[in-house]
Amino acid sequence: MEKKEMLTKTMLGMFIVMNFILNMSASLFNGILDQVAVEMNVPVTVTGQLSSMYQFGAGIGVPLFLISAGRFKRENLLKVMLGLNAVISLVMCLVYHFEAMLAVRFLMGFAGTCYSVLATATVSAKAPAGEIGKYLSLLIGGSAVANIIGVPSIRMLSSFMGWRQIMMGLVALMVLVLMYFIVNLKAEDNSGTQMKLRQELAFLKEREVQMVLLCSLTVFFGYGMQVYLTPYISQLFPSYTGMISMILVFTGITSFLGNMLGGTVCDQIGYQKALMLGTGLQAVTSLALLLTQFSGFMNVILILLWMGNAWFVGLQLNTGINVAVNNRSRFMISLNSSGIQLGSAIGAAIASFVIDTFGMGMIPATSMITSILCCMIVLLNRKRA
Repeated sequence: MEKKEMLTKTMLGMFIVMNFILNMSASLFNGILDQVAVEMNVPVTVTGQLSSMYQFGAGIGVPLFLISAGRFKRENLLKVMLGLNAVISLVMCLVYHFEAMLAVRFLMGFAGTCYSVLATATVSAKAPAGEIGKYLSLLIGGSAVANIIGVPSIRMLSSFMGWRQIMMGLVALMVLVLMYFIVNLKAEDNSGTQMKLRQELAFLKEREVQMVLLCSLTVFFGYGMQVYLTPYISQLFPSYTGMISMILVFTGITSFLGNMLGGTVCDQIGYQKALMLGTGLQAVTSLALLLTQFSGFMNVILILLWMGNAWFVGLQLNTGINVAVNNRSRFMISLNSSGIQLGSAIGAAIASFVIDTFGMGMIPATSMITSILCCMIVLLNRKRA
């Protein structure tokens, strides 16, 4: 077996940059739904399906594809999926029928998530011993930075160029990163970690794997608030409507900080203890959001804490599945990623139901309930172990 190749700073930087590009691509329409609605002559609520289709593409089919492609070396498959993502994104710029755009967004979610799973596995495999949490926090930091400048910058750029031109720019960046990977990312002999379907499915019998997968699905059921954050603020605190753009920037900053802190804490105390700490704090924060709706200032501060802690928790789940399978199962890693994506999509639907039934102010209750459930799942697993 070949000697394990360690990540250089430049290589890690390229992975971070690509995560930034993918997040920008995934959230491209979030800040310009009204403009796309006018261009496509459809209601704004319908254009929101462009984001939903990306999530469904990310959550459906990825695990089965990755296990069927198990005979290919991880690094080679990563390059193929990155190239495919660039091609599909280019096609997105060339279609003008809304139904076709929905289909392409589904494929973008599929290809982008396949790449993300392989990138996570590659960085985990090449990270120094005992520093997986730190390296994954740096990798995911690319997505967090995109949250800081993504939606605001796309909104600003859309004032003098169309979304298709913005997408073309992202495609160009994908191609540059792909060229770097082709030249510098060597395909290692992963035969010792590649497994057949029966071996992969055997991981589902392990309590720790079951715990991480169940936690990923459960906790993201409660994150529908993230989707409805803007209407939550504008409806409950109308005087803060003009400050929403600035608030979104600060939520991006706290997301980045929460992610980075998550990596440090994970390496210090382990992902299970960090996960219990994060979900416990999320439950308390969600309860505080419900109890302080008389004060816009206090609620905004709590929203910033809630967002930062959400990324803290997410880092533990991404690290946890890699630790649970000892980085030997891309299938389990992809199942975890799919659980997060499907959990987010279903969470948005749950949030919509809560809004229609109980009102906008009750959204934090879903996060409180699912955070408590996740914390109980981890406690039960530790007790059984």
